[in-house]
Amino acid sequence: MTKKISIGFDHTHNNKLIIENQAFTDFIQYLFDSGFQLGKIEAGITSEKLASYDLFIIGVPHLGPNLGLDEIKDLVDYVKNGGSLLIINDGGGDYENKNNLSELTKNFGISFNNDILYDNKSFSQENSHPIIKDFSPHYITRDLNQFIHSNGCTLTVDKSIEDEKIDVNSIAYSSENTSWHSYLNEDGWHDESLQHLPIIGAVHYDIGKVVTIGNLSIFSSLNKLYGISAADNFKLVSNVISWLLNKAGSEEERALKPIFSTVAISQDLFYWTKDMINLGRWKNLEEAINFALRIVKLRLKESKKNDKDE
Repeated sequence: MTKKISIGFDHTHNNKLIIENQAFTDFIQYLFDSGFQLGKIEAGITSEKLASYDLFIIGVPHLGPNLGLDEIKDLVDYVKNGGSLLIINDGGGDYENKNNLSELTKNFGISFNNDILYDNKSFSQENSHPIIKDFSPHYITRDLNQFIHSNGCTLTVDKSIEDEKIDVNSIAYSSENTSWHSYLNEDGWHDESLQHLPIIGAVHYDIGKVVTIGNLSIFSSLNKLYGISAADNFKLVSNVISWLLNKAGSEEERALKPIFSTVAISQDLFYWTKDMINLGRWKNLEEAINFALRIVKLRLKESKKNDKDE
């Protein structure tokens, strides 16, 4: 029997994205519906606590306490040993959110800029909600047309740390023509005309993976114009989760570990399946889909055997 996949949340550093926050109900429900086991780490991050999770999510710590040196070391070791991290910051980066996430992410060749991204032409509702349309080819950006980056910060990508075990990439960018940012330093906010700024970082680090995003609203249920239900935001989120969980270091793991994939299901079949789950026919959507695929596989084998007999 396949071990249930566990996703942990940081509840140690006064995080904005936590399991109980009603602003993120749709995101948390998606994880539950996907059959994942959810948990949280409180009172300090350690290697022992991280070992329980296949994926660990750090969702915008703010107003302290900061990540400690020992916590950062344990998080880096966790990834090096095959764990996955999703690290989320928000507009203004570390400075505005009063955290030190870049002290962690710089180990993976990424840092959060203390800025807010704008676009004067392509935006949702207002120019601080840029529509992102420029992507690099990647599993996470497959089938994406656009997503909304609302009041979010940009990234700096340092590829100088790359070696045979480390691969650092930006996979989404602001517009090359109409985007700009307002950045924060000791003198306050300053507008600057810069384009094609990195928005999402995706890192292979030894046998683990890291994704960095400078925007919390992508995961929020509160606004249909720029939250998780806007544009392709949900598709982006589900692609991120799938990519972070799809890891296999050997042929044995490939045979045992499930592949997580986002697919479109017709609405009538989806709601019928949900009714069957509520009636106890299956435990969850994952079990229903795997049951259907096993039936198809069996029938194709029988059909092939019958063709040979003829």
